[in-house]
Amino acid sequence: MKTFLTVLLAVFPVIGAAWASSSPSPKKFTAPGSQKELAMHIHMVHMREVDLREGKAVAEFSFHNASQSPLTISKIKPSCGCVTIRMQEQEAFQPGENHKFYVEVDTAGETSGLHEYTIDIAYHTEDSKTSEQEKVLFRVEVPEKKVTVKPRALIFYQLSEQKTKQKVTLTDFRDRSHFEVLEIASSLDSIQIENQQTGQDEHGHLLITFDVTVSGKVPSGRQTQQISVTTTDAEFSLIKIPVLLYGPQAETQKN
Repeated sequence: MKTFLTVLLAVFPVIGAAWASSSPSPKKFTAPGSQKELAMHIHMVHMREVDLREGKAVAEFSFHNASQSPLTISKIKPSCGCVTIRMQEQEAFQPGENHKFYVEVDTAGETSGLHEYTIDIAYHTEDSKTSEQEKVLFRVEVPEKKVTVKPRALIFYQLSEQKTKQKVTLTDFRDRSHFEVLEIASSLDSIQIENQQTGQDEHGHLLITFDVTVSGKVPSGRQTQQISVTTTDAEFSLIKIPVLLYGPQAETQKN
């Protein structure tokens, strides 16, 4: 019995080692396209409502040349005309070189909800000359649009008494009756409201524009003011626009 146990202890490690060497090693998960010569660092961007800024959704897609020869991108084609591709022009990317392009969607003309845009990328290397394809996906959750203000805040650097001007645009994206502006007032006498106009954008949305001007001498340093827009709309009866005003530096007294 003692001899039998000794034999088992001697044999089992050998059997275990043989089993381990014959067992298949765990396979690494390889994302589709990761072995292509055009190696995309990310294949999908999902932008939610909280990420949207100023009516546009912008995603960054980075990549590098994983081949052993210069690589050229011949075409980047989005699935929708509302998508704009921005990439710094370059004839070819050297092996290992990193680069990126931007995908921009104008959400002003899009309905609320989830939208998906595919971007097809055609490329070839100097060695193969054969055109290859890669694809990325941009998903955007367009929020329900109501009333927007652009810019959201105004900054003036009034370093002299000359007039400075900035334009403000109110856009009503709602389908129901549009509101009217009753009054636009500023909290400082040196801030004036001029050239108020009403119209429509290219999508038929109501646009109300006006100029905010600052003129004359203003106190030195920084002041925080606001523009108040009173309307006939129950939900947006009062719209406040912050104004940051910088006056000239105070003169130092000479001894």
